[in-house]
Amino acid sequence: MGTTYLLGLLSLITGFSVLQQVRSWNITVPKTVTAVEGSCAVVPCQTKAHVRVTWYQYSKMYYPVVYDRYPPTVEQQFRGRTSVKGAATEGNCTLTIKNIRRTDNNLKVYVWINPDSITSQKFYDQTVTVYVERKAPIISIEKQIVEGDVFQANCSLIHSCPSSTPSLKWIQNQFLNNSTLKASNEKENMLWLYTETVYGLATYEMHNSKMGCSAVFSDLTIDSQPVILNILYKPVNVTLTAENDSVIDGGSVIMKCAANSNPRPHTYSWFTRQMGQNIKSNTKRGRLLFNNITRKTSISCMALNDIGAGQSDWLDLDVQHAPIILPASSCYLTGEALKCVCQAEAFPDASIHWTINGNDTFSSSFSFVFTNEKHVTSGQLSGPAESQVNVTCTATNSLGSDTRRLDLHLSESSSLSMWLVAVMLLVGIALLCAVGIYIKYSQLRSSPGSLSNASFLLRPLSLPETIQEEQRYQCPQRVQVEETQSNTGRPESDPEEDTLSCVYDNCVVEEIRQSRAKKQENNATAPSGEVTEEPLGKDGTWLHGGLSTVNC
Repeated sequence: MGTTYLLGLLSLITGFSVLQQVRSWNITVPKTVTAVEGSCAVVPCQTKAHVRVTWYQYSKMYYPVVYDRYPPTVEQQFRGRTSVKGAATEGNCTLTIKNIRRTDNNLKVYVWINPDSITSQKFYDQTVTVYVERKAPIISIEKQIVEGDVFQANCSLIHSCPSSTPSLKWIQNQFLNNSTLKASNEKENMLWLYTETVYGLATYEMHNSKMGCSAVFSDLTIDSQPVILNILYKPVNVTLTAENDSVIDGGSVIMKCAANSNPRPHTYSWFTRQMGQNIKSNTKRGRLLFNNITRKTSISCMALNDIGAGQSDWLDLDVQHAPIILPASSCYLTGEALKCVCQAEAFPDASIHWTINGNDTFSSSFSFVFTNEKHVTSGQLSGPAESQVNVTCTATNSLGSDTRRLDLHLSESSSLSMWLVAVMLLVGIALLCAVGIYIKYSQLRSSPGSLSNASFLLRPLSLPETIQEEQRYQCPQRVQVEETQSNTGRPESDPEEDTLSCVYDNCVVEEIRQSRAKKQENNATAPSGEVTEEPLGKDGTWLHGGLSTVNC
């Protein structure tokens, strides 16, 4: 009785526990989940606090494990891809499947809470079906962008994994080197919308180019549909071409103006430089006929649209014309060598012919050189010179000829030599004069009693000779002293005569004293009342005892 009672009591307790466990589990899961290929699938699940969760794939024959805390029990196709990261104490039993593939489409899963416990609950009655969709990124941009403006381009992608945003890669990113990027991630229904926006500067090189983006997942890359950029810009790379193969002087030519622009040009301006005149004309045509073309004609065109204008380079027309001998053509004579240069402008290129004194046959001592550069032919003749040279140059092409008698010039080297000789002669003459002056000056300095720079005329005066000499050769102060000592009865001397410089007194004082003494002796022996005059020299100076000049 006791055993039976205990078994019955145990059965009652066990049955109550199982019933309590079965009745206490309420699971909240959706019926379907949408996942984006390459992203992840999130299967929401909520229940009470629990210890362990296991997810199974629904199957009629067996129970494939999608997720378990023990990885070896998980099916190979799901191993490493599934996880339950919610807090079990809060009853979170959400399943995450990453790297969703197309083979995961229509996958049915169900959850088992605390699978180690004994329960009769049929968890597989609450299955969740996973649908997989492919979502390519979408790029959007303005329809028209003006060159130089800042444009905006958006790349958006719908994904199903809020915890892991996809990676977007821009195509044609060479145009976005200086761009800035902004990203956002917003929930949209049961999915998420991730958007990247770039801001860049529009250039005409971007016109008609493709721009797109790609969604990069770990196992998959999905490209967007490209967008063709439409950039509005002014005419660039304006070119001008002549449709005629050749243009003859006085003829006509058809010119074509082409430009790279968006939109196309609506007006063309034509510029012509001809015979020193500038001509401008406006037309809606990019193809124009020009008449009366002459050599050295240049044409340019300008294309205009609603954005701006662009002009071509100047095109110099190759106009066929008869030869024209250029003014630089001439002959140079260097000693007995003759060198002539003849330059002729022509198209087609000209040929050069020479004649000397009417003769076009030359000896072997003459040499000829011909060069051509941009329709200018240069001929050079070198040979011995004659006493009288008459050189003629003739340039000829298919359209005509031109003949000119060349001027004869002394070469620059000969002119330079003559100039140097003249300069040397002048320098030599100047040196000879300088040497002569120096020798004369030295002789004058070496003769006794001579003045180097000046000669003083000794004028005859009525005054006595002694006073006369003293006034001419001595300082006034010394003359006054000597007169006071020797002859106190003499009349005063002329103040103007006393102004003679005394610098000569020191030089010739001895000669003056000797001369004075001799004159006093002569005066003493001369008859009374007679005045003896000194003879005049050739230069008109008085000679005093053979002394005519004073030299310091």
